[in-house]
Amino acid sequence: MGKKVPYHVYILRCQDNSLYTGIARDWHKRYTEHLEGRGAKYTRSRKAESIEGVWEVLGRSEACKVEYFIKSFPKNKKELFLLEDEMLVKEVFERLQVEIKKEKIILSKI
Repeated sequence: MGKKVPYHVYILRCQDNSLYTGIARDWHKRYTEHLEGRGAKYTRSRKAESIEGVWEVLGRSEACKVEYFIKSFPKNKKELFLLEDEMLVKEVFERLQVEIKKEKIILSKI
């Protein structure tokens, strides 16, 4: 079995204040695509405005599970996850047995 590569699960805020959750190997590049209107259909129509949270996950399969897990919650719970980082880390581990690590968001002239 091969080594699992890092993926990132991220949450974007759109101009209509909605939240979009996605995964990427390179979240900086993907965020730029969203800002330029080349991202997901959802963010093309609602215009991505800011990146709110990024978590590292080992393996694409695990990242997809975490993405689906986050998307299953209503917006108010996602907002809570953004405010209380450790709450998401704990719930993901308890429910999915997947370890995630909060990333620092550092944007350099995107």
